[in-house]
Amino acid sequence: MDQESTVELGNRIAAKISALIEEQGTNPGAVAKAAGLGVTSVRDLLSGRARTPNVATLVSIAKVLHADPGDLISPHDSDPQANALYFSLTPDNQRRVRAIMRALLTDQEAER
Repeated sequence: MDQESTVELGNRIAAKISALIEEQGTNPGAVAKAAGLGVTSVRDLLSGRARTPNVATLVSIAKVLHADPGDLISPHDSDPQANALYFSLTPDNQRRVRAIMRALLTDQEAER
């Protein structure tokens, strides 16, 4: 990944995490604590100093913010309410939702 792409990705991740923090009325310190991370690591991520955060860090932060880790790096916006609803489900019901989504995608591809 070239320098420009790395900076762009880091900025996108920081913007999405910042937006989720604001939407949920929390702060970087609380997110860091709940994720088992140091406050500095979250603040570095938000400020752009950590341009290529490690996957485990993103997964931990996403879990605390009830977001899909992939949404943090995707150039597309996700639906925070849908994410919150999904993450409020039991693991068994989350599995069922994923199975339904796979079936819908399979049906959609078959229609093409």
